[in-house]
Amino acid sequence: MASTVAGFLVAGGMGALVNCYISSAVMIPLGLLVQEVFVQPLVALRSLLPAMVGFLGGTLILLVWHFLKTRVVRFLLDYNGWFLTPKHPINKLWYVMTIALLGRTTKGAGWYQDYLPSLPVPPLDHTCKMLLGSVRPLLTPEEYRNTEEAVKEFQTSRRTRLLQLLLKIKGWWSRNWIAEWWLNYIYLRQRTPICFNSNYYTAGTLYPTTRHQLDRAAMMLFSSITFGKLYLQGKVETMMAEGTAVPFCMNGCKYLYNTARYPGREMDRNCAGQALQSRCHLQRWQGSLSPQGIRAQLEKVVNMAGDTLDETGVAALTSLPRKDWAEIRERLEANPVNAASLHAVDSAWSLVCLDTEAYDVSDLTNSSRHFFHGNGYNRWFDKSCSLIVMANGNCGGNVEHSTLDATVAGQQWEYNLSEELYDAEGHVLPSSSYPGAHDFPVDPPTKMEWEVAEIGEKIAEAKKSLSEMIADSDLVVVTPGFGKSVPKNHRLSPDGFFQMAMQLAFYYEGRTETIRPVSDASVTFVKAMDDQTVPRDQVKKLLKTAIEYQCDYKMKAMRGLGVDRHLLGLYILAKGLDMKPMPKLFEDKAFQFTFKLSTSQTPTQLTKRKFKVPNICPGGGFGTVDKEGYGVSYIVMGEDRVHFYVNSKRSCSETDSTRFGEAICRALWDMKSLYEPAVPHSENFVC
Repeated sequence: MASTVAGFLVAGGMGALVNCYISSAVMIPLGLLVQEVFVQPLVALRSLLPAMVGFLGGTLILLVWHFLKTRVVRFLLDYNGWFLTPKHPINKLWYVMTIALLGRTTKGAGWYQDYLPSLPVPPLDHTCKMLLGSVRPLLTPEEYRNTEEAVKEFQTSRRTRLLQLLLKIKGWWSRNWIAEWWLNYIYLRQRTPICFNSNYYTAGTLYPTTRHQLDRAAMMLFSSITFGKLYLQGKVETMMAEGTAVPFCMNGCKYLYNTARYPGREMDRNCAGQALQSRCHLQRWQGSLSPQGIRAQLEKVVNMAGDTLDETGVAALTSLPRKDWAEIRERLEANPVNAASLHAVDSAWSLVCLDTEAYDVSDLTNSSRHFFHGNGYNRWFDKSCSLIVMANGNCGGNVEHSTLDATVAGQQWEYNLSEELYDAEGHVLPSSSYPGAHDFPVDPPTKMEWEVAEIGEKIAEAKKSLSEMIADSDLVVVTPGFGKSVPKNHRLSPDGFFQMAMQLAFYYEGRTETIRPVSDASVTFVKAMDDQTVPRDQVKKLLKTAIEYQCDYKMKAMRGLGVDRHLLGLYILAKGLDMKPMPKLFEDKAFQFTFKLSTSQTPTQLTKRKFKVPNICPGGGFGTVDKEGYGVSYIVMGEDRVHFYVNSKRSCSETDSTRFGEAICRALWDMKSLYEPAVPHSENFVC
């Protein structure tokens, strides 16, 4: 009997899709059914078997190759000889192998992330030895004996060995075992105001590029959007160690935009918003709105704002202690109008501050003060990046530090400065002058609304509190009148030279409290430098020894072999395990030091771009870590110039930023006089 199949479909490929509709009234021979349903698809599959085996085999080979390549590259990048012993013959072989696996061409940001080596867990004995060496100059003989006993007990304790083992286990499954703890405990769990205790600032350029506020803001915003677009496309060049094929981590770039810090009662969190899916309506698939188009939008914003200096003062709330701000923000978010405005700020591409103040670019001290804290209500300190442009075109930035180190923010800032282009009158040019710029219709700006009558008293208190913090901040910028050419000419490390100058200045002030990194060598040098009976040739040898120690300490820190983070990790584990009693070392004075002098060098030349003189960034700074100490940021701007950004508290009778800044410059001139005739051109070092 003939069989009838109402419907039948076989789709080939990796298998067969069979869809049969059989009339219940028709009988089909079983053999034919088996032939149609099972045999023919298997025959077809057999013909595809060689291709399937080849595909799976090739995939497996690629996976194995990627795994082996990743492990080999991590091993190569974990090698430190290229900067510890740069003239060693093996470095050439290392360089050839690294280039062979990674290629000569620098890839875009993010391409190297899988190849970066994991942060090592330092050996416990190494950390204990370094700790004793670093605190010896800071303790009395009796205090040092107590610390030695605490360290010996810590070093040999079974509980400590357990902590070290747990830390190593964490290091096995976490590429950077300290990163999350550092973020949470150093930043997000801190309940103090972040404006002076976390955020840092940067100045724009050493010379004016344009005096037109809206043109400068439009140009910088356009460059920022372009940089973000290039990052998303993987076209932002990865930062590399100078003269090598060693890439830096670029993970922080994702926090440059659409990001804000969200206050919590016990712990803050970072809102990475749209994961770089720009909410800025100045960008479309075909490109970004031209600087002229952005300027037109900014002009509408200025006209909407009118002459009102401060409509609500809501921004001042971000300067409050974090728990207070969290509680107030919860009240704000209960109102849909306020919630919408808060969301707009948090998820915005960036924050642009068009200020009415107008400090000249040459007045670095007052400009820096303004970029650091504003006037008391015109900074939203929770925003990851804020572009600040004064009425005369002088520009700078304010950065929330928890997710953005200066290397990441500095790369974008250098890109922005290098892209500035104006006509002879200082106005932005037509769109054809800027790659990727287009003119297209955009919606007009929308004014954010706030309903804050119920918290008016809280806003007034926040503005008053911030004004008091601003009045207490003593910020001064100084320059000695020369740069790194002096130490380089005498075969000394510029960074070590400037670090020793700050320690010498601290000693000149008659202060011997804790500073990092102090050493026996640096203490011996500063005392000899201040003792005219010590031969100058001997002082020069002591300076060289102190600089070598400082450079060695820095190299160990660069390799992940510093003291502070290792001890912090062990301490957090001990707290998490609720160890009782806690290891004696964690209660010792050596572990609980608060350093009176906190220093940091601002990175430069983070891009391969050549800068015109007007576009050089003069640096930036941060607040003092200790209320009775100094926070000093310095930037080496080339052979002939270095800036020191000195911050302290006016409420502390022992500190004075102007006095200390001038002491740094005098110390530098005194050190210079060891090698060549040196007389300061001026006694006024303040910029």
